[in-house]
Amino acid sequence: MKKINKALLVFSIGAVTVLSSCQSLTPFNNEVRTTYNLDEAKLKKMQFYISTDITLQRGERGEDAQQLDKDGKLIISSSASLDNILVDGKTPGVCVKVLDGNKIAVSFFERDDQYLVFGDPNNRGRYTIMGADWKNGKGQINFGGKVYYIMPGGAGAYLKFEMKKVKDYKTTSTKAKGRKVN
Repeated sequence: MKKINKALLVFSIGAVTVLSSCQSLTPFNNEVRTTYNLDEAKLKKMQFYISTDITLQRGERGEDAQQLDKDGKLIISSSASLDNILVDGKTPGVCVKVLDGNKIAVSFFERDDQYLVFGDPNNRGRYTIMGADWKNGKGQINFGGKVYYIMPGGAGAYLKFEMKKVKDYKTTSTKAKGRKVN
């Protein structure tokens, strides 16, 4: 009987511990950063995720060329290139540096110089994607040493992180054996 009680006790402790631990993606904000004292070293060890899909776009116009064909027609040709970079929602990223004004640089790519800046300088509740010169929903950024534009729809992207809370409850159980008169 004692073996059954001990096994039941061990099982109930394990079940309570497993059931009380939960994982979720939580928006990253200044409150979390200060509550858990997340300095640069800790931030660089955290796994971040982007909330929604974003597209970075960069275009270059080439030179125009003119020439005459054998029939005497003027041929005008021009060239251009368009570079799109896609970051799907929930893509994992890492903090590569901490910037002034409640901002961090997070890379979702192989190279540390290819990062996006997220911040909450006005303490509004989330570290959202930062860009300069926002016009028509497009924000200009420096990405890998080149100028790109965050395309419309990406302006609301923000950082998330995984939080795991583990609560350790200890339960003891004792069964009364009963007592008889002597």
